[in-house]
Amino acid sequence: MDPGDILGILTLDDPARVKHAKPFEGLLPPVGTPSVIGNKPYQRFRFFAGILNDILDGYDNQAIMHSTLKDLIDTLRDPKLPYSEMNTVMSSLSGRIPAKLEESIRSTLEVAVAKGDNTEFPAIRLKKILDNFIQDNVRPTEEPMFRGQVSPISDIVERYLHGLKEHETNVLGGLLGRYADTEALFSGSIEARILALREQNKDDLDKVVSLVLSHARAQSKSKLIMTLLDHVKASGSTVSNPDSLMYQVLQSLAALENRSSTAVALKAREVLISCQMPSYEERHAQMEAILKSSITSSFYGEGSGARFVVFWFRYNPRLTTRLGHRRSRRSKSSSIRGILSTTFCLRSSITTTTGSHLVGLTTADARDLV
Repeated sequence: MDPGDILGILTLDDPARVKHAKPFEGLLPPVGTPSVIGNKPYQRFRFFAGILNDILDGYDNQAIMHSTLKDLIDTLRDPKLPYSEMNTVMSSLSGRIPAKLEESIRSTLEVAVAKGDNTEFPAIRLKKILDNFIQDNVRPTEEPMFRGQVSPISDIVERYLHGLKEHETNVLGGLLGRYADTEALFSGSIEARILALREQNKDDLDKVVSLVLSHARAQSKSKLIMTLLDHVKASGSTVSNPDSLMYQVLQSLAALENRSSTAVALKAREVLISCQMPSYEERHAQMEAILKSSITSSFYGEGSGARFVVFWFRYNPRLTTRLGHRRSRRSKSSSIRGILSTTFCLRSSITTTTGSHLVGLTTADARDLV
């Protein structure tokens, strides 16, 4: 027999009962994400951070960029985030670390959770537990191996050692730094830079393809970076420590010379200048201290009934005139009143004043000023 030869013909008794395939004309049921996200804070954090990292890698996902960034920030500010991450790590290390250490860590976490949702993550306490256990129970020759074994715990402790606010700043700084590290490679001629990258990564050309793809979507990435910079500026964070991650990242962004990164570089300089100013809380505390130490009262000549209130204050001499002339006293008082009222407003434009004067005013003048 040859291929394709007919072996037989089948005749149906009732062809009407045969069901024929028909085109599907309905709607598919709603489907979720390719992988299960989970409802725990740490699982949500990894999911949202992954979407933003994909955008920085050159995959366009602008439709959900703003909502994802908002969800990421809300998750970073969730007090349960470090507990969720630590519990995940402890579950994976259970049975692989000494039982005494595991019990100490779990009991510390349980005590902190029992105090309420607003309780700060006990990172300092956990760090002391790790250090004391290593000092008392681990030989010096085995210490490097043991620290590598508990490195996931140490990593969480170090990241949350200064609180949720610092952790949020470092995460956002990591996203900004990812953009800066990629775009810094493409300053100058794009062809020359690609050839240089190929030469540097002969054994890993996939890395070169990923970098070029990310740079090709620089305009899309810039929208995310501009949104992040606006958030950093609006948060009122003070970035004045040269050793901090955010300061170094902003400096790197401000130094970018690509044409596609011009707007980002200008925005980074603006944010860097703005964040180096003292925060509102610092200005408020400083001005409160100045006012408390600037106004003192003492009484002279109680026998004659004359009372004087001595005001020690700093003001700009160009705004006022000498108080020695009675005719200029009213203008002097109004100027002082304006300075004090402007000072209470804590305007950033009045951060320094010059001149120190000791002025003796009568009680009536003090009532006019205050």
